Amino acid sequence: MENKYYQALPPVRLLLTIFLLTLLLLPQPAKAAGPGSLKGTITDKTDSEAVIGASAMLENTTLGSASDIEGNYTIQNIPAGTYRLKVNAIGYSPFFETITVNAGETTTINLQLEQTTVMASEIVVGAALYEQDRLEVPITLSSVSREEIAREPSSSLDRAVETVPGVNVIRSAGLSNTGLQIRGSNTFQGGLGTRVVGLYDGFPINNPITGEIAWNTVNMNAAEKIEVIKGASSALYGSQAMGGVVSVIGSMPSEFEIKAGASLGFYDDPPDSDRSAYRDDHTPWLWNSYFGIGDKNGPLTYNLLYSHAEDDGHRENSQYFLNDIKFKGRYDLSSSEYLQVTAFYSDSEGGYINTWPYRVDVIAGPPTSPYGPPFSVETKPYPFTDQALDQRDDVYADDITKRENALVGVNYVNMLRDNLSLDARLYYTRNKTRIEYNPTDKTQVWSPEYNIIDNTSGVPDAVIIGALESMLPPIYNREPGQFAENIANRYGAGIRLDYQASDMHRLLFGVDGNIVDISTTQYKPVYVPGWGILGDIQEKNASLFIQDEVDLTNRLTALLSLRYDWNNIDADEVVYRDYTQPGTVIVSAPIENQSVDALSPRVALNYRITDDVALRASWGKSFRAPSVAERFVTDAGLFPGNPNPALDKEKMTAYEAGVFMKLSDRVSFDLAGYINDYTDLIESRNIGSFPAIVFEYDNIAEARIWGIETALNIRPVDPVSVSIGYAYMNAKDKSGGAGSLAGAGNPDPEWLAYRPEHTASLSATWKPTNRLALNTNGRYVSEYKSVSSYPNLERSNYPGDFIVFNAGAKYKITDNLTGSFLCKNITNEQYEEGEWFRAPGRSFIFGFDFVY
Repeated sequence: MENKYYQALPPVRLLLTIFLLTLLLLPQPAKAAGPGSLKGTITDKTDSEAVIGASAMLENTTLGSASDIEGNYTIQNIPAGTYRLKVNAIGYSPFFETITVNAGETTTINLQLEQTTVMASEIVVGAALYEQDRLEVPITLSSVSREEIAREPSSSLDRAVETVPGVNVIRSAGLSNTGLQIRGSNTFQGGLGTRVVGLYDGFPINNPITGEIAWNTVNMNAAEKIEVIKGASSALYGSQAMGGVVSVIGSMPSEFEIKAGASLGFYDDPPDSDRSAYRDDHTPWLWNSYFGIGDKNGPLTYNLLYSHAEDDGHRENSQYFLNDIKFKGRYDLSSSEYLQVTAFYSDSEGGYINTWPYRVDVIAGPPTSPYGPPFSVETKPYPFTDQALDQRDDVYADDITKRENALVGVNYVNMLRDNLSLDARLYYTRNKTRIEYNPTDKTQVWSPEYNIIDNTSGVPDAVIIGALESMLPPIYNREPGQFAENIANRYGAGIRLDYQASDMHRLLFGVDGNIVDISTTQYKPVYVPGWGILGDIQEKNASLFIQDEVDLTNRLTALLSLRYDWNNIDADEVVYRDYTQPGTVIVSAPIENQSVDALSPRVALNYRITDDVALRASWGKSFRAPSVAERFVTDAGLFPGNPNPALDKEKMTAYEAGVFMKLSDRVSFDLAGYINDYTDLIESRNIGSFPAIVFEYDNIAEARIWGIETALNIRPVDPVSVSIGYAYMNAKDKSGGAGSLAGAGNPDPEWLAYRPEHTASLSATWKPTNRLALNTNGRYVSEYKSVSSYPNLERSNYPGDFIVFNAGAKYKITDNLTGSFLCKNITNEQYEEGEWFRAPGRSFIFGFDFVY
């Protein structure tokens, strides 16, 4: 069935018309006659060595450059006049100087930068949607630099941010699902729904159908920096930003360059106690490669990069491969306006992971339902942890997940006046996910006998198995060629004005809107028997926001933000099969909340006690509209689901206070405390009975999550830098009737499932010479206090309770060639991030990087 493009065209035409009229009506800046230029050398004040990759920009213009391998920078075609030169470099304090450029002349400015800790020298964007010094930021924000990203060859987005305080990553393996929570925002529910927004160069990368991000398919080879914004962010970023934002900034070259790299590695043997058949006489390998070209030539700057990754998988059916191409280009139309294009295409394929094998104990009892056999069964699964690298059932060992993700985004930026700038954008995203359940030519029939059954009920095994199979919905069996597929095409546009109204007020105005055409087999509002039949639905989103940065005094700044969001789907009823009923029972119900909207305010304060110490505090409200998948889910792999026509938005009120201290050029410290109160939290709950496990998404919970986060950066001596992070989180269900989320089978049923109480990270880098860099990093996650799939009072086989360390080295063989070595999971720790999904053991990776 074709997408409904005809429905998208009128709104898109309207957005395009507004966009073009705005450009035509804007006042054009006066052009200064006679260009000049600026050049110089940027060096380290301590040892006079060249600072490579420092950014030199003229404020309120498009003009800038980056220092080369000798520390030289050149900015050309500068209209005559007076400017403020701003220089930033990671690990150095920002530098500012007012300069004058004369027509037809070259001005030379040589400057020296002072070293400081990375965190103290940061210039960040995401907190207010424009550049701010780290000490001016009124909310908690962490960043990951290009150097940190490059520690792992072809790093993925989840790997790049997993050590950020307050971030916890839950992975099942392969491409099945990766969950990323900030301050406990998300649970682990098969990729349906997320409270974290992902951005690439400011454009959304969340899948519009489910809200998820396939974090492990977002390749970081072309990334310059990642910013992680924590806490309620709906006031700037809209629905889904309740937990926070992960924003990736793509890199751009400062001169012509060709770069390439490759790495090869393998997984080490598991401990002798592991009896998994998958590793019998088998060594899984992994390799990555990339090739890129870029240039800055006059007004044109571009960067094109292709990456490829393959991995046999550390456990059965966890293999994957990835092809990724990214492009970023910018053309300076004048000294005050430019066009920028960001685009990527990612094609990935990997195994669809199921849990490790287990045994089911069966105890028969009196009947509890008129629909089942003349007895009921109480079951308790016992996992075979010594076969943790094997799939639960042979039936699912050949399931494959295929993904296509694409983005094309265009920005037009115009510095209309010294105090007014425009940023207009158009974008298109495509997300396609296909799960192939049975690539064979025979029907694959799932049966309870695939799991070893310990039957102590007195009822014959055949009778028990027959009874259980009679209660199973047909979704558990897979026909030849059976698949599920979901496709989303999103068309969006937005305009943002940044206006320095006075010395006291800096105003930001914005309008955004997008239309999503969806074709889906799993999340459609109509019931059609059979599999592989696409249904269409359209979603529309619109928003308007305003922000005022108010300088109340020389040291006290307030950031006042307000955003209105509207979300609508074009279905007014849902027709579905009720899997909780025997046979085929079709239910039709009106959708109660076809449109949802919300106002999201935020008030944030920053008080500079001294030049090096800043206090911050904020209050805000956030919301999240239910995703199409949560509204209309019918299956999620193994388990069937019932749509919920009454699903409504969820809301959160957030409070935060913190302090950032630059104790010296060698030490900086950040401390934050927060309280997040959730209302009408959307979570899945089981509405069926074993073995017909049926789930539904409901507004079932009131919850409070509070915690403390710390980050310490130290540079004890020039060649050594150390970063330490710790986060404590208390995540409790406040709904009443304990266990509405986690289940009474947990020893602490009020604790929200899959939220670890303690997490910590450590990273240390030592550069004994200019050519050699040694690094180690590790993270700790405490044992989960609550789970939802396999709870038990003994807390047996709960995820978490692990410490994993990695160590690596990079050696600069020549000025153009660098060799690297990485050992991940040095101690070969056997651990789980997701429930009953064994994480990778030790692996070794060798690689090289070439830049010309």
